[in-house]
Amino acid sequence: MLVEFLSGCTLEHVILTENSDVIRNVILIFEQTVGDIWQRTIQPGPLHTDYMAQLRSRFDTIHRVHPECIRPALRIGDFAVPATLELIDACTRIEEAVTAPFSVFIHGDFNTNNVIYNHEEQKINYIDLYRSRQADYVQDVSVFLVSNFRLPAFDVELRERINTVCLYFYEFFSGFAERNGDRTFNARLALALARSFYTSTRFELEPHFAREMAMRAHYLMENLAVHQGRPWEDFRLPEDVLFY
Repeated sequence: MLVEFLSGCTLEHVILTENSDVIRNVILIFEQTVGDIWQRTIQPGPLHTDYMAQLRSRFDTIHRVHPECIRPALRIGDFAVPATLELIDACTRIEEAVTAPFSVFIHGDFNTNNVIYNHEEQKINYIDLYRSRQADYVQDVSVFLVSNFRLPAFDVELRERINTVCLYFYEFFSGFAERNGDRTFNARLALALARSFYTSTRFELEPHFAREMAMRAHYLMENLAVHQGRPWEDFRLPEDVLFY
């Protein structure tokens, strides 16, 4: 109903259908809007996050829709491959040690179809704000990036456009983290992306694409598990997980 009363179109529509000039303009307005809200609402931390708890709360639904995306413990020769639940347990312990340095006022359901672009007024409007609250901005970052990844486009040229847009957004979010001294941004983003990729399989009935997202969640959790024992400030997100 809100979309009927708001002039403009969703960010999803812009990315999928508009030309590069319009997309660049929307990205600029989006970054100004998001950056301003976050900068104005920063409250010093530390803040504990709950990305793995969110994943656990949706695990039964994931199992019902895509049981094949849940991995048992495996062994290849002398090499042990941890089960999905073992990885989640490991990342839960990691998350307890990796706190956010501050909170901001987040959207809470920051999908591309919840952002409305008004070309005439050159402004961005948000809809579906029922989950908005003071929290770690990485929650919004992960949901937003994965919502771009999930856009229903498999044409090579269009997919390259989506990948380019994802890179722009990731660089903006990374820049915000750097400007505000957030040194564990990449570690928390890996946790949040693992959550977002994995829980998004509930809404994807195409089994190959659902498995693709589940595998990326596992890959991120494995990277985090391997990094244990080293400073989390040194963790680097494997950016390739953002591109399809």
